[in-house]
Amino acid sequence: MTTRNIESIAFAWSGLPDYAARCIRAVIDRFPGRVTVIGTRPVVPIAGMERSLGQAVHWIDGRDANTDWPRLGLRRPDLFFQGGFHWAAFNSLGVRCRSDGGKVVLQTDSNWQGTLRQYLVDPIRHRAFLRQRFDGVFVPGISGTIYAERMGYRSNTVLQGMYGADPALFNGGAPLHSRPKRFLFVGRLVQVKFVVALAQAFVDFAADNPDWSLQICGAGPLRDQLPHHPLIEVSDFLQPPQLADVFRNARCLVLPSLSEPWGLVAHEAVLSGCALALSQVVGAAQDLATKSNSVLFRPGDVNAIADALRSVASWDTLHWQEAESASRSVATKFGPEPFASAVAQFVDKMHSEM
Repeated sequence: MTTRNIESIAFAWSGLPDYAARCIRAVIDRFPGRVTVIGTRPVVPIAGMERSLGQAVHWIDGRDANTDWPRLGLRRPDLFFQGGFHWAAFNSLGVRCRSDGGKVVLQTDSNWQGTLRQYLVDPIRHRAFLRQRFDGVFVPGISGTIYAERMGYRSNTVLQGMYGADPALFNGGAPLHSRPKRFLFVGRLVQVKFVVALAQAFVDFAADNPDWSLQICGAGPLRDQLPHHPLIEVSDFLQPPQLADVFRNARCLVLPSLSEPWGLVAHEAVLSGCALALSQVVGAAQDLATKSNSVLFRPGDVNAIADALRSVASWDTLHWQEAESASRSVATKFGPEPFASAVAQFVDKMHSEM
């Protein structure tokens, strides 16, 4: 890693999650200079966050438009990875970093869906107000790359690998074909996740498939709307080590979202050898879903979800074996090490431009 002129890096992450801490830890372990981590508090507190990171986090109020490096007691970094452009505090830090000679990389999980807004509105916004503020763009995967390039960012300034779960945590499990016949949903219990529809679709599916169950892990305002059924288990959000055990005892993750920029849970699933049943708008589908390990379905369609469940349940042993092999293979493209490698590429590129 070239570091002659890039001697310090900073990350600002909204709702800093454990997986991000683990990815940044891989950068800290590689990079010989100073790495600063700034975050807004996650909605669900994660035990051991700073232990995963290996150092303290500078927690801030993302709404503070006057946030500055000296006010935080920090030196301006040579390279700043800015988590989105919706927090006023992150925008302030990015502007001040760049105006003082630093480089700023936008981290965004916006994915290309080909909507009218993405064709007509978003490109104007990026070209007029955003593009000149950033020297590069860090995205999760393929759909994020397409979005960034459509917004006018040069392809040689866009890199993938921004998201990824830790294979040291999500791994193992019995052979997929011998696990309990269990579908799994992990996420917030809100309308955009379409989780009530998933539960309704499962009730229909279970009438003819009583040997299958559905486990729902999450919290949110729609919990009371989930149907009560003996084959549906509902639990609150779990800490990462406990969630990893849940994945190891499931066969297939179902993500029926109406909108999903990427879907980190899909990576947690494939690391654990699980199959995937995803709505077609899940950003990670282009990176993690193959013909062998997945079924994709129309978003917003309860019948399509039920058909997807039936399709997965019909797989024979050979198909389950192929699904597990495909999942574990595609999982290697993301995680702490690919994240750190992408950051190293940004460092080298920004060094050549300074």
